[in-house]
Amino acid sequence: MLIELIPQIEIGGIQRLRVGDVLNRRISEAACDQFRFAVAYMRLSGWDRLAGAIDSLTNRGGRISGVVGVDSGVTTVEALRALSHVSHDSVIFYTTSDFIFHPKVYLASGLRSATVVIGSPNFTRDGLFRNVELATAVHLDFDSAVDLQIYERYDLLFDELLNVARANIQPISDEVLESLVAAGLIASETSGRERDQRTRRGPGARRSRDSGVDRLFPPLRVPVAPPPFRAQLPQPAAAAPLVVPPPTVGNVATFIMQLSPFDSSHRTGVPGTPEVLIPHAAIPFFPDLSLSRRQYPDALFDVLLNTQTGQERHRYRLWYYEERATGTRIDEYRLRMNHDTIDLTTVGGGDLLVISKRPQGADPSYEVTILPRTDPTYPGFLDFCINEVQGKRWGII
Repeated sequence: MLIELIPQIEIGGIQRLRVGDVLNRRISEAACDQFRFAVAYMRLSGWDRLAGAIDSLTNRGGRISGVVGVDSGVTTVEALRALSHVSHDSVIFYTTSDFIFHPKVYLASGLRSATVVIGSPNFTRDGLFRNVELATAVHLDFDSAVDLQIYERYDLLFDELLNVARANIQPISDEVLESLVAAGLIASETSGRERDQRTRRGPGARRSRDSGVDRLFPPLRVPVAPPPFRAQLPQPAAAAPLVVPPPTVGNVATFIMQLSPFDSSHRTGVPGTPEVLIPHAAIPFFPDLSLSRRQYPDALFDVLLNTQTGQERHRYRLWYYEERATGTRIDEYRLRMNHDTIDLTTVGGGDLLVISKRPQGADPSYEVTILPRTDPTYPGFLDFCINEVQGKRWGII
């Protein structure tokens, strides 16, 4: 048995370790053939950031089973549908009482070993990657009789939590979801926000300091969570019928481009416009351009920018630059962001600009993340940059 502390905070001599990174690594291992979890809340923001590892598990014949609570209106119908698409035995737990279903336990197991992660994080983006959370990973080796006995207790617990014959446990079905939506217990991703998400509106906007609270508790800066990765969901390994269709998000979900040193140079206080060139082939990913009062066709659209202190709403402009006043042919698509966005990049370039489409109907429609080389998920996203233009790699998934 090996016990590992997962401190999702960097304070004093403590180095941050993200719960989501630990789960992604363990679920992706070839030795893992089953992933089970029981959580109070679940949203697509968390699911999307484990989707690559979950796809790897199901594609090699592994199984996933989840027990999800629906209290407090945090869990969403889209997250439950995504789960049911790859799992025929996942369930919803609801107490219908004045107390709530509130566990947070994750179990990744194989034939000879297992890892149990127990702590405070829910199955959301901020829970797995950004909040100040604390968890413990218990690595069990089945060659040890003691370790095997501990695993069997967790195994039995999940057998009971997944048993729809028990009171307060229901399978994820259209009928159950419709009843929960009608009762106001779950909602769409577009109708509310995460319990652990704070959205700031306006370019560079910050909370008012009138109350003096920020003088006592200055905003805590933490690394930005990795971008969502919503891959094409695979068919379940077992030939079980799908009880709920998968969420419709379109064929194109995310645009990725490696930023050049020039792209990252237009920071606050540096002369120049904070713009990057967008490849012609990637233009269909963005809003349609139209000719307005400006000289060239363009589109103004809002995005949620992931920063070190939370999400902020910003406005970007995509425009087509045809030719200079001198008559020189240009033929460029330029994305004008703002200095707040470029300030998040690394001097010298190399970061990934990741623009993700949010669920249909969400406002705004796009989410932007600057992913540095130091993030554990960086190599995986870079692998999708299979195209090259003007020396920069890019891709769409």
